[in-house]
Amino acid sequence: MNSTTGALGAVGQQEAKGMQLAVEEINAAGGVKGRKLKLEEVDDQGSVNLTTAGFKKLATETKVPIVLGPGISANAKAVAPLADQYGVTQILLVAQPEVANGTKHVFEVPLPGKANSEAMVNYAKEQGAKSAAIIWANNPYGQAGNTDVTNAAKAAGIDIVNSEGFDPGKFDFTAQAGKAAAADPDAIFLYGAGGSSDALVLKNVAATGYEGLIIGDLAYSSDFIPETAGGNAADKVVSLTAVDYGNPDEKTKKFLDAYKAKFGEAPSVLSTYAYVSVQLTAAAIEKAPEYTGEELSKAIESLNFESIVGKLAYTPEWRGGPNADAFKPVTFKNGEYAVPNQG
Repeated sequence: MNSTTGALGAVGQQEAKGMQLAVEEINAAGGVKGRKLKLEEVDDQGSVNLTTAGFKKLATETKVPIVLGPGISANAKAVAPLADQYGVTQILLVAQPEVANGTKHVFEVPLPGKANSEAMVNYAKEQGAKSAAIIWANNPYGQAGNTDVTNAAKAAGIDIVNSEGFDPGKFDFTAQAGKAAAADPDAIFLYGAGGSSDALVLKNVAATGYEGLIIGDLAYSSDFIPETAGGNAADKVVSLTAVDYGNPDEKTKKFLDAYKAKFGEAPSVLSTYAYVSVQLTAAAIEKAPEYTGEELSKAIESLNFESIVGKLAYTPEWRGGPNADAFKPVTFKNGEYAVPNQG
């Protein structure tokens, strides 16, 4: 269940690509228990009402025992209670464990947003930062990021000297960048919205001549950052992300290469989460004695599944993704992913 059309269509399309690749790979290897996987795709167009209607149809008419998605927070919150109501296992693609925690049949793959903030602050502290500014997208995701980074910085002994929100629909962020740089912090944290405005914020920060650390959330690992921000700016940012683009292990590199070969682009973090959700599903089907929501949920909870975004270890109390330790630092060099130089 993805939002492949509508205002958030780009998000759902990334997720759909990740799922499609995973299904193709699993089926090419013989499927699961000798049977091929088939995706029954539902486009909710980003609408909460369509998400709810689509989930009910999948549960009662199509009678699938497991649903992957949605990846939009409001939609996920609306349908999570339905998973328990209908006894259907659900793997959400949102980074808000509070949506899934306390349920019987709902799980999440994405690393929690709060953990991303903690990873950013941990990296800054490791590099010796004592003070920082924050530039954050003025939407629910960015607002939460601002709060989480601020709290994590306080706990780490890093003084926040400036905090500026930006409208993701705008194109000029000279004012926010100028104020952050003028505060002369050791680091500037960037918390984006997942679109081109993130790169433009980075471009404006670099244009101030700021020479300290620039540390971004996972949005700053998107492959369009160098082209939109410019190579000089892209080389300055370090993103804490769920995918080790800069120094991938064998399993991650195989995925990155396969995705690029099929779609002609690097996978986003969202694509990767969706890919992992299918792998998790296949592992659960393999382990479960019956293909039912009840048994699939039990299987997922018992797996301790090692994935390319970290270990997915669920308990009755915890249904979120991996913790801050699973985030990897990545930067760019000459437009390509690279391992950052660490002081």
